[in-house]
Amino acid sequence: MKSGKIRKVVFPHKKQGVYPRAEIDHLALSIKALIDQFEPSSSFEAATIDDLATEVEIDLALYGERGTTPLEKRIERLRRNNESNFVLRRSGEIVGHVSFYPVEADYLNKLLHAEVVGIPAEKVLPWTPGVPLHVFMSIISVKPGFPSGVAKHFGLRLLAGTVTVLRSLGRRGVLIETIACTSRTPKGIKLAHDLGMTGELIGDEPNRWRFTLDVASSGSLLIGEYKQGLEEFQQAGSS
Repeated sequence: MKSGKIRKVVFPHKKQGVYPRAEIDHLALSIKALIDQFEPSSSFEAATIDDLATEVEIDLALYGERGTTPLEKRIERLRRNNESNFVLRRSGEIVGHVSFYPVEADYLNKLLHAEVVGIPAEKVLPWTPGVPLHVFMSIISVKPGFPSGVAKHFGLRLLAGTVTVLRSLGRRGVLIETIACTSRTPKGIKLAHDLGMTGELIGDEPNRWRFTLDVASSGSLLIGEYKQGLEEFQQAGSS
């Protein structure tokens, strides 16, 4: 998400700030309120190959060529797992997108320690039920040009859609052990903190952070809805 309003607090003798619990809880409630809310003018849905060129246009405007995944690589990833890339539409127009990929633990560790760059298609796994998986949150982008309040709403809708997908994966018996990401932008770093992820600076890269969520112990909104779905799956299997 590319906008946010949570106030950062820096305690004496601390280099890094934290975000007040009440404000983090407010963000969580805002996202949760959107999960089951029906908006006739917008929809969160799995991306198609035809959508990917628009994703590239959005990311070029936001991050430039260096920070944008080429179209060909997006197509390859989508063909490996067609439930890893989602778009938000408003009146038919794509106004944002999000991607997250299941990968092996070893490759996730390399991503988080900057030993590799990007996720080649062959590293993307399917959402196989019963197989422990590790998820890398690749990107959340809102199309530039909207008023800040509208852009923030679209960002929340993307997060709410992501939470809904995770809950549906849980209901299918997909076992997610870790969710992780990296970021060097202030807004990306803040978002990861807001979602309850644990972060630390990446060695030799100034201002670049890695963030992780341990599913078993986390109380994050991202994880809570997933756990609920998984519990429903387990209860159905035992009945």
